[in-house]
Amino acid sequence: MFIKKVRKSNKGSGKIYEYLHLVESIRTEKGPRQRLVLNLGDLDVPVDQFKELANCIEAMLTGQNQLFSPDREIEKHARNAVMRIRAQKSEEQDALQSGPDQQPDPDYRTVDVASMQAGEVRSLGPEYVCHSLWNELQFNEILMSNGVSKHVLPLLEALVVGRLISPGSERHTWNWSHDLSAVYELSGPPLRESLSSLYRAGDVLFDLKEQLEVHLARRERDLFSLPERLCLLDLTNAFFEGSANGNPKAKRGRSKEKRSDCKLLTLALVVDENGFAKHSRLYPGNQSEPQTLEDILEDMIRLHPGLSRERTVVVDAGIATEANLALLKDKKFHYIVVHRGKADFSAADLENMTVIREKQQYRIEVVRKERDGQAMLLCRSSARKGKDFGIRNRQEQLFVERLRYFHEGLSLPRRTKLYDKVVEKVGRLREKYPRASKLYDVEVTPEEKPGKKVKASAIVWRKKEQYDQVAQFDGCYVLCTDLCNLSDKDIWETYVMLTRVENAFRSMKSALGLRPNFHQNEDRADAHMFISVLAYHILHAIEYRLGQCGDHRSWSTLREVLSTHQRLTIEYNVKEQDRIVRRHVRLCSTPEPEHKEIYRNLGLKDEPLPRKTHTVK
Repeated sequence: MFIKKVRKSNKGSGKIYEYLHLVESIRTEKGPRQRLVLNLGDLDVPVDQFKELANCIEAMLTGQNQLFSPDREIEKHARNAVMRIRAQKSEEQDALQSGPDQQPDPDYRTVDVASMQAGEVRSLGPEYVCHSLWNELQFNEILMSNGVSKHVLPLLEALVVGRLISPGSERHTWNWSHDLSAVYELSGPPLRESLSSLYRAGDVLFDLKEQLEVHLARRERDLFSLPERLCLLDLTNAFFEGSANGNPKAKRGRSKEKRSDCKLLTLALVVDENGFAKHSRLYPGNQSEPQTLEDILEDMIRLHPGLSRERTVVVDAGIATEANLALLKDKKFHYIVVHRGKADFSAADLENMTVIREKQQYRIEVVRKERDGQAMLLCRSSARKGKDFGIRNRQEQLFVERLRYFHEGLSLPRRTKLYDKVVEKVGRLREKYPRASKLYDVEVTPEEKPGKKVKASAIVWRKKEQYDQVAQFDGCYVLCTDLCNLSDKDIWETYVMLTRVENAFRSMKSALGLRPNFHQNEDRADAHMFISVLAYHILHAIEYRLGQCGDHRSWSTLREVLSTHQRLTIEYNVKEQDRIVRRHVRLCSTPEPEHKEIYRNLGLKDEPLPRKTHTVK
């Protein structure tokens, strides 16, 4: 083998391009000829190292370790070339096989055991599961029907599947798919496997956002026979790494990850009662929760007319304003929401509560009132009672300690004594500890003989009359619904389904790389978030189907279990017709019993890829 430089010109621009070709000399009926082994592209390799690179490639193919180049760059180029050559050989082998299930006849040879080597280990188990669900959800069909080339489909699948298996940025996904994963052996090789192509693939997915979400909602409904009676809505946010000055949506707001030092991007998500995502929408990081409901409802009515007809919307207190309740009624949606405040319930109502659920960890009690066609349900959770008491008690201790500190400082040197400054400090303290502030009256007394600068003489605080009553409502919240025909237990059980949205967000943030967002412009940041939403569709389909079989493990656990099922290449020298040749066999590791159980519960075969063999003479 040797390398030669080939020059080609563009007829339109006249620009000349140079490529490196790996060729070999062969004998033909017409005499010696050169055969192209591989187009190496425009590698930056000096002419005096062409021979070294060709020798290194040939040594790797034939297993002659002593001929490897000491130059790391040359060895890197050689390894990439060898991987591409072996991929071509595998494709040629596939073309020769008459069928995918055909098993080769036994072939007994004399093998040099000392020459055996194993390498090119690639993750296969998680990719196999995700690829199967990708096909079952018919991603390729909807993408191709919207004009996406079949050569781009492997990149789109690698983006989404990579977010499930090795969450990270698009650059991280490119390294994972190129060096660590067998995803392209399942989906087929892309036309161009470059980082720029992967970024453009993300743009393609986001451009088809509405079509993909409508298709997936329908496909999941048909595949899993979903009733779709409820729409559960909630919001979360993800923070940016960097300034994100080129993104108008990147705003500073209340970060749920306590990253107030970073700009945020908000994601609104609608799921059904079984946790399947129906619709998503992106907002600026400082988006107010109540303002999102109208946008979401309009999208639902436009994109999912069947889902938006006579359905029940469940939202938390942050979205459940009076205006939003009026909007739900106007759009003909039923609703179950958390009412802001305690409505008309008093401490006397707490004596008439009935238990609707009791377990070792917690107890749920309720009392009900109906008015104006609405049912108001006061709920008290024993587990939440301890939490509310702990938060309130801690705030109360800190609030009183700081008031005592301010009061004592009025008689000490170099401490704040001016009346206006003390009043300002008390106001800031009330803002910092709102739960405790509602329970205390605080009065700052000025001096009797004020001068030019009025000083404070005392700070007095006392508990309000309703202090004991507020403590009685620890662990309580009020649910409001127009479904008066439902029982107390049904109303409460429907509301707690809102945790399905929280579980979806938790999966995206922990297992799907939703945060942080590394992109600095709007389109790429939006695409990054949407890829995590698409990955959640596959994740939840896997967990839901396994849950029906009694396997309730999370995707993170399943991913770790399946990671030990891998694909590798074994190389060895074999004696063939009085000569020694190098043979390369690509095969999968034998699946463990736990692997087989997961595959069978998902309706998959035990063997993801067929065995492939080729020989280098």
